[in-house]
Amino acid sequence: MPKQDSMQPVERNPYIGAFADLMASTFSPERTQQMQGVAGFFGVPAIASTLDKMSYGDALTTGRGQTLQLKPDVAEAALAVAPFASPAARLGGRALQAGARELAPQAGRMAENYMNRMGMQLNVLPQQGRSGFGAFDPRYDPRVKEQGRLNALTRDVQLNPGAQNAPTVSLADFEGRPFITSMADRTAAGGQLTGVEGVKFNRPVELQGGQDFMFNNPGQVWSSATGPVNQLMRQAGAIKQATKQNPLYLPWRMAPSGGDFASMTGETMLAYADAAMNKKTKRLLDKSIKEFIPEWKGVSDPESVAQFRKAPDTARKAIKNIMDTNFRNEGGLNIGGARLAVSDPAQLAAQEGGVMNVGEIFAGQPIIKESGHFAYPRGVPGQGLGTLGEDLNIFQLLPEAAQARGIPDVMNPRTTDIRALQMKPYAGVLSNKLLKRLGY
Repeated sequence: MPKQDSMQPVERNPYIGAFADLMASTFSPERTQQMQGVAGFFGVPAIASTLDKMSYGDALTTGRGQTLQLKPDVAEAALAVAPFASPAARLGGRALQAGARELAPQAGRMAENYMNRMGMQLNVLPQQGRSGFGAFDPRYDPRVKEQGRLNALTRDVQLNPGAQNAPTVSLADFEGRPFITSMADRTAAGGQLTGVEGVKFNRPVELQGGQDFMFNNPGQVWSSATGPVNQLMRQAGAIKQATKQNPLYLPWRMAPSGGDFASMTGETMLAYADAAMNKKTKRLLDKSIKEFIPEWKGVSDPESVAQFRKAPDTARKAIKNIMDTNFRNEGGLNIGGARLAVSDPAQLAAQEGGVMNVGEIFAGQPIIKESGHFAYPRGVPGQGLGTLGEDLNIFQLLPEAAQARGIPDVMNPRTTDIRALQMKPYAGVLSNKLLKRLGY
């Protein structure tokens, strides 16, 4: 974390008073007091200086991939703001434990959300450009020899002009509402991946999400296969019949490899191979792929993308393994690099099982027959409501399930606990008792 004396105090800042008002109006007195304690640790002058610097200067890529014009040291400054933008004092503690680089994406995201809520003008640069990655969960690629390549990985992304910027919300805003939860991967939503490691793709990869699917697909809150979607809608219907309310949808975050089922990871490896490999190596790769897709057109043929998407998951998995094992040092991209490249930057180092977004399921409506997602064809009708400022784990919202499983620390559930959540969607209510237990 930055040292307190690393920032110069300023005499006057037009936003610091408004920031205090925002805290008082958004959070309970207990939460405000808690955050003020953290403020004392970092020093109010540092915060004033931080906010003063957020109106002009050089570029910074935020957690959601936008490039803002800010001072060069704004990443450090945003980290100082982070404990105040989140109502959980433990985030400040986690920042001290994990170090500035791990929380940099979250800090950028919080700073962006704060500025949006304050009505401050964001000077957004053209939505294209290479962005390096900060710290990430080592499970993106646990092989020691691949970590260096992942640390140096860059990507080029073209964001959709109409990509939605979700508002920041708090669970306290939804007191009394029932909710359903199920898994969602870490893949980014809203835009195209146009290159990795300086290799410009001939065919961009569509970034479909993921957690933020609900903010980039109007009328939908989640997508999957027919079975899981029907199961979720049956449960939503039963909840609405009992409570007369549409249930909220609170997806929890999967492991770094959770996005492998979606075709984006494999498409990225194929696009990289098409752009970087020589003709001889491509012929060898095509020969290997034909063992799993006999009608394979070739890695440089535009029709190959559709062939890969339509192939069974077992075939796609085998092809990714071949590209990773046999071709990553022959002009190819390793699977960890592909996973990172298609991930939401705000989730690279985020906790597994974390709750990030809040949506609403339109219970009683028919399922969406064509979701638009290449890997998950059916959609759950609904809408995205906002992104949480809090850093919560799903088991904090499911105390009965946590107690039944005997989870020692709900903020750090075991792998077996997370796997149990994959078996079916769980439900609960954001009761006054639960919210108080969480400190609201």
